[in-house]
Amino acid sequence: MYHFARCQPRANCPDLQGWYLILKPGDVETLERLHRGVAHLYYAKFSKDSHADPGGVQNPIRLGALWLVTVERFLARHVTLAINSSGGMSPLDDLKVLATAESTVMVWPNHHEGEVITISRWKDSKHFYLSSNRDRVFVPPKYVRYEDALHMAQIYTENIETGDAL
Repeated sequence: MYHFARCQPRANCPDLQGWYLILKPGDVETLERLHRGVAHLYYAKFSKDSHADPGGVQNPIRLGALWLVTVERFLARHVTLAINSSGGMSPLDDLKVLATAESTVMVWPNHHEGEVITISRWKDSKHFYLSSNRDRVFVPPKYVRYEDALHMAQIYTENIETGDAL
């Protein structure tokens, strides 16, 4: 069973809220699944980008390993973490919990009801990008393959449209 919490990271920004997966110390199975997902995210973000240096800072294998080391440092100190859908993390005690949810699958609850994501192509470019009617910011901002953009959009919603430029 996966536990999620809708949290407010900053008291002075009440509109800044999001769903986080709760990762408790000792939950090795969830950590393994999270690490695999973060590694795939980094691979999709950097490995297909012709500008990325395979031996540089944006190496997806290196980034995935650094992410795991960071998580393990917190868990070794018995800190419960809140992990967002992009792999970002924060100690749960640093966040204000607004709601909780449980799920048998590792899919972040969608708190943007009615959201529609459009997949478009940059004019005169091979890159695809996502836009949301809820002003969501997507990371990475562009995708080389349509399939990668579609996969990222499906993480957030089932309401996906295709832009005119395709």
